[in-house]
Amino acid sequence: MNVSTTDDDFADVALPPVSGLPLSPEALEFQPWHKPRKQFVRINQWMHHIEHLIGRLGAQSFADGEVLRYLTLPGPDLLDVRMLADACGQRSIKLRYTGFCYTTDPEERRLRQNINEFSLTHKSSVLESSRVVRARFQDITVNKSEASVELERGGPYDIVNIDACEPLAGDGINVSGRLVDAIRSLTEFQLLRRRKPWLLFITTPIQADSISPDSMSALHGEVIKNTASDVHFASELSARLNDGEDVAGYLTRVSEATTDELLSVFSLGVAKWLIHLADQANFKAIKLQGYSYSMFREPPYQANMVSLCFQFEPQAIAIADDTGLTRNQPSPAITTQPISHHVRALRRAFAIQNLDEKLASESETNREMIAESKRLLKNAGYPVDHATLGYEAWLETVAQEPIAEAVAE
Repeated sequence: MNVSTTDDDFADVALPPVSGLPLSPEALEFQPWHKPRKQFVRINQWMHHIEHLIGRLGAQSFADGEVLRYLTLPGPDLLDVRMLADACGQRSIKLRYTGFCYTTDPEERRLRQNINEFSLTHKSSVLESSRVVRARFQDITVNKSEASVELERGGPYDIVNIDACEPLAGDGINVSGRLVDAIRSLTEFQLLRRRKPWLLFITTPIQADSISPDSMSALHGEVIKNTASDVHFASELSARLNDGEDVAGYLTRVSEATTDELLSVFSLGVAKWLIHLADQANFKAIKLQGYSYSMFREPPYQANMVSLCFQFEPQAIAIADDTGLTRNQPSPAITTQPISHHVRALRRAFAIQNLDEKLASESETNREMIAESKRLLKNAGYPVDHATLGYEAWLETVAQEPIAEAVAE
């Protein structure tokens, strides 16, 4: 039997089903990392030390096609990359960034990040091969994973910025996929492939219950070991101990509650760990000024987030000819430094600055950071000047709660 069909019938069969409406990028809403204190970190920690590093490396380091290499864990607006791209543009330096981003964010937010990434890679100061990898940073520990391949492709790096919202080691040592394991792999990668200074920024939450007991014990172990071997280090730390208390008891006591002292002890342990790794590659890990702030939504707004900075410096390697074929040069005289980098790490660990308190007490600095935040966010498309939906209106209702509490205290 012959069955006749019309053009309309054929079209119904041949064409694919009608899909839903195309997605639009996620609407822009102010977030906790848009607060003035985070802008203070971007300007006075990240960019301050990055600009110093660029100056030390010198123009010759970026001649003949060499670029500034940056590893980051960016948010959807890539605010840190924007600032760094502008700084590179002012110096006629090319930036090559590698980002790691793996989340369960909705497609609208991913589309928003894709648009921002497209915009950045078309800046004259940004290399087009720069990219954000849809992979977990922690997967760099997995051989031949997409993350490990991209790590090698983009590095070694001048700057590494691990701006994380997860704890460093919330699980035990035998658990895979921890942030601390990825930082170790990254540090080893850098130390084995780079003989120039480089920077490591680590931002992570730290509370009494956010790091596993065995991980905290491992960090404490480095401090205890240093106390036994360095009389100056032991002397400075002993001033913080209660009567009759030993170092192990002190470290255990301050790790049982979320306080500024816990953040200092944690930061000291991380510094000692990185110093230990760096020493093996003939590098010196130097702890620089650190900052803290509160992510709690209710009083007392105790600081529980740390933003740490470490500078890695290659040390001279002595090469001796024991065959007698050539004459060895005399070793340079050893000059005694005023303090060791271990003692420096101790002092800076206990000098972490609480930014909620700082901005509450320094109104001019707070106003400056508000202005800088507005400038950065406006360039990213945020309605910062809107009367009711703008940045300062948002600050009045949400962002200043920890600062208001600090003033009340």
